[in-house]
Amino acid sequence: MIKKLLEMSKMNKKLVMIIPIAIVVIILIILLSSVLISYNSTVAMREDIDGYEAQIMNRLQQRHDKMTQILAAVNGLEAHAETIYQMIVDARAAYAAAQSAEEFMAADALESAALSNLLLIVEDNPNITATGLYTTYVYEVSGMENALAVSRRDFNEAVRLYNTKAKQFPRVMYIGMFNMEREMEYWPVPEGVEEIPS
Repeated sequence: MIKKLLEMSKMNKKLVMIIPIAIVVIILIILLSSVLISYNSTVAMREDIDGYEAQIMNRLQQRHDKMTQILAAVNGLEAHAETIYQMIVDARAAYAAAQSAEEFMAADALESAALSNLLLIVEDNPNITATGLYTTYVYEVSGMENALAVSRRDFNEAVRLYNTKAKQFPRVMYIGMFNMEREMEYWPVPEGVEEIPS
């Protein structure tokens, strides 16, 4: 009987040591899982932002290509040509030189302003004539601008979600640990461009 009690005492000592170790292991597993889940969801949010940015770039390229067709479809721009062409040249140069998201945002603003001014000049001056293609191009650009607005909104919503999550505990610790951006920039709506006239 004493032997049995001694054996039970040894088992209890082992059990007393195993329980704290098991608790520590469980806590470590929970913490590691939390880090992995946070990291993976942060990467997924960043990929969403990159996808929306690529969509904006695609739509900017479409609009960029369409501007040349619009200029070719309009006659009588001579009086305004220098201003419009300079704006378009500046916008194209900024677009071609853009390497970062911020530079693309600036080129977007220049191109939007140039396009808006061109359309307003054509609309406000009866001496300017436009070929039948002009109307088609303007409708296409209007559709492109709407799609671009949706893409900007989607991008900004993804950035808002990322920025919100990146500031929440415990993710705020992981963001720094994994060298991820603490805050992403929103894509601004170009100044002075409320809507494209049609």
